[in-house]
Amino acid sequence: LCGNANGDPWDDTSMANGELAEDTVELARSWKVTNESHCCSDGCAGDCGGRCRWDQLAKYKKKSSCGLLSHKLGPFRRCHSTLDPNIYLKNCVHDLCLSNGLQAALCQALQAYADDCHEEGIVLADWRTVARCPLSCPPNSFYTSCGTSCPSTCNDEALPSACNSSSCVETCQCLEGFVLDANQCVPKAQCGCVFEDLLYSHQEDFWGDATCTTRCSCDGEGQGAQCQGSSCQLGEECRVEEGLQGCHPKAYGTCVAFGATHYETFDGQRFIFQGSCVYQMVGLCKKSQELVDFQVLVQNGEQGEDLLASITGVTLKVYNKTIVISQENPNRVMLNHHLTNLPYHQHDGKISISRGGLEAVVELDFGLKVTYDWQSQVTISVPSTYSNSLCGLCGNFNGDLTDEMMTMDGQVTSNPDLLGHSWKVKDLPGCGEHSMVECPPSLVARWNQVASKKQCQILLQKDGPFGACHEQVDPKRYFQSCMHDACLFPGREDVLCPIAARYAAACRAAAVVVGIWRTEDFCGISCPPNSHYELCSQACSQTCSKLLQPQDLPKCPQKCQEGCSCDQGLVLSSDECVPASRCGCLHDDFYYKLEEIFFTTTTTVEKCQCQAGGTMSCEVLSCPGGIKGEVIDDVFQCPSEAPGVCMVTGDQSLMTFDGVAFNITGTCSYVLTETCGEHRGDEEQVTPFVVKIEKVARQKKKVSGIQEVTLEVYGLTVTLTQGKREVMVDSISHHLSTFLSQGRVQVYRHGLGILLQTNFGLLLHYDLVHQVTLKVPQLYQGHLCGLCGNFNSERGDDLLLPDGQIAPNTMLFASSWRTSPEPCSQDCPMEDCPPCSEKKMLLLQKANYCGIILDPKGPLEACHEVINPTWFFQACLHDLCQAQGDTQVLCSSVQSYATACQEAKVVIKQWRRPSFC
Repeated sequence: LCGNANGDPWDDTSMANGELAEDTVELARSWKVTNESHCCSDGCAGDCGGRCRWDQLAKYKKKSSCGLLSHKLGPFRRCHSTLDPNIYLKNCVHDLCLSNGLQAALCQALQAYADDCHEEGIVLADWRTVARCPLSCPPNSFYTSCGTSCPSTCNDEALPSACNSSSCVETCQCLEGFVLDANQCVPKAQCGCVFEDLLYSHQEDFWGDATCTTRCSCDGEGQGAQCQGSSCQLGEECRVEEGLQGCHPKAYGTCVAFGATHYETFDGQRFIFQGSCVYQMVGLCKKSQELVDFQVLVQNGEQGEDLLASITGVTLKVYNKTIVISQENPNRVMLNHHLTNLPYHQHDGKISISRGGLEAVVELDFGLKVTYDWQSQVTISVPSTYSNSLCGLCGNFNGDLTDEMMTMDGQVTSNPDLLGHSWKVKDLPGCGEHSMVECPPSLVARWNQVASKKQCQILLQKDGPFGACHEQVDPKRYFQSCMHDACLFPGREDVLCPIAARYAAACRAAAVVVGIWRTEDFCGISCPPNSHYELCSQACSQTCSKLLQPQDLPKCPQKCQEGCSCDQGLVLSSDECVPASRCGCLHDDFYYKLEEIFFTTTTTVEKCQCQAGGTMSCEVLSCPGGIKGEVIDDVFQCPSEAPGVCMVTGDQSLMTFDGVAFNITGTCSYVLTETCGEHRGDEEQVTPFVVKIEKVARQKKKVSGIQEVTLEVYGLTVTLTQGKREVMVDSISHHLSTFLSQGRVQVYRHGLGILLQTNFGLLLHYDLVHQVTLKVPQLYQGHLCGLCGNFNSERGDDLLLPDGQIAPNTMLFASSWRTSPEPCSQDCPMEDCPPCSEKKMLLLQKANYCGIILDPKGPLEACHEVINPTWFFQACLHDLCQAQGDTQVLCSSVQSYATACQEAKVVIKQWRRPSFC
């Protein structure tokens, strides 16, 4: 491609056969090294090779962009007479057209010219500040546009003797007393040592020979390397892998859970387990200094009345971090309770979390790999060094099938429910072990239905999409699993698809390319906007993170995976396909979307917003009197400023911000709270908002609930509806979780309900049944009105009418805050709300009814000192009496108090039992 260097530019397009190429694609194709080219194309699909539009040309040629290169008074002017900037200008404009003006592309284009000017010995003026292209320098160093090209390093002897220290280069220069070592500036005393001409860092352990029989350590105190005899662990062998000489695992073991719910252990045992609690799938049971401790937990969730349980969440605990991948947060993960965009790569290389096709992929530096598809399939791969050291549902990985299903107390069983119960680590409301492993007799006939057999038959068809894989991976056991689930859940296509997907994954792992097996009518995948499904996708390289920091991220795997790929010209920004110009930014290993707001905590707390070009704007947050605040649930809070809390629960109970309890007997739409009155000065001006609720019309022997909750803020109308795990924004439905108004409003699942929070500290929790909890920061004191009162710490004036007068009674007060003129009941007539008899009231106060809330020795006792249970107890009595003892009403009432306790970070005991809720 570089031509023949014969002095004649006209024959530089010579192809391998000696003929001149007609265009650059033909030229490049002739010099392609075919055996080293994977998943690549010679040309440029779509319009990416097209010309710039005239308006783009004009924009990028301005001196605020690429035009800075040729600007006669610009920072590059000293170089113009030596190097013509026009070819660099042309390349720069081309790159910005392709990337839609990506700031990183501009910086790379400008740096290309700057580097070549430095090579010519020309000292440039500061161009980085003007172009907004700062060079990030490591600790203990500073940026200079003219530093030495021969810096002091930890191995000065390796410097070429002819190094010209007088020539200057743009660089990060170490501070006095520090020297360069692997792109870091370290004190001279921490330089490490040289062993057989290679430099090793301070306190680094390394192999001193090619057979891994000598282990050396570098003390860095001028003593050189200290070596002694050693060897690889059991299950390891000495070899070079990715450039590193060392002991590497001989093999890897894999455990899989998929479908409803089929387990395949490390040693090949297969069983079905549908327990719906939280279980240890695998963990390190034989602790060892040589092995990194870890634990993988899985949570099963029941799907509807048919008792089909599939894995709804995976938790990995390792390196003092907790990583949660769950159906609640598709395409993202929770890292130490922080909702995290993908990819995430820890700077020390220990943890890497990315998206591989349809899965989240967590990779650890010691060889552990965990994947979950946010649906039902979990795969765990461990190196052979962990043989006979593991335990859990996946077995012990010792190669022996006979002891694979071992309980926590060391007993071998053939009962999956007994096995699962022993590895249960956490109870959930209503969970238990009740696996459906046998096909009921009533369904045997339907099991043999043609439809079920036909759907599963796709796995066995020799001329079908999986035919090429049959010799490498036997399809029969997958077919049997498919038929088994089809029998248990006839007509449910969704239970068959994970099994087919698992077989396809096994084929890909065996390096077999399967045919297209998903169709619109069978196991189709719905891809997000601006993306499309690909059977063999290489989407790893199409991400904003790769554009922003290509040198710091792990290599993409060469094997392709099925999944959704962004359409031509777009790249993946967390879970959205966007033009490159709308990529976000990277900060402290985390990726943030464009305009997303986040907090950073070092010596101070800063609130930052991600801006175009990978940059951020930040402001320091502080509390009155210089007290340091903290970020709780992604909201900055000062320690002395407890938020105001207003709560509505059950049929009619309400507690204001200032602690006044009263009943809303009506079933209308009301203003719960809104900003009103004079706002504070500019420095402390509050953000206006309105929260409304719509009550459910009452029926005989039925209690009212909350049909709808609406927040109006930032010009948006955000609506949550009873029983629906989704959010309506300006009458358009959005799946959870979602960021609104440039990240200023966030809505996501929270326990059994939905949590809505804003950037100014408003928190709204709705249980999707009958309870709304509202928290507002102290800044809003005296600036609110509505059913929740005025939040001024005075109880005597909470029942204010909209005109500022105190209401004579609660019914008139509630009626004054109605939001619509539609007919509705403003009180509770005798036929709907009959008084509770004394006999019934005494019964409902017992511990097996509402009394569980007050029970001094009950499961909620730990919360009594933190949250007074009396109000919740009274609300429970009223609702349960009106509902004639309805169990569902009882459970919802107790759940209201339990939720309030957990929101206050009180640890309560398990209050749900098989016989109670």
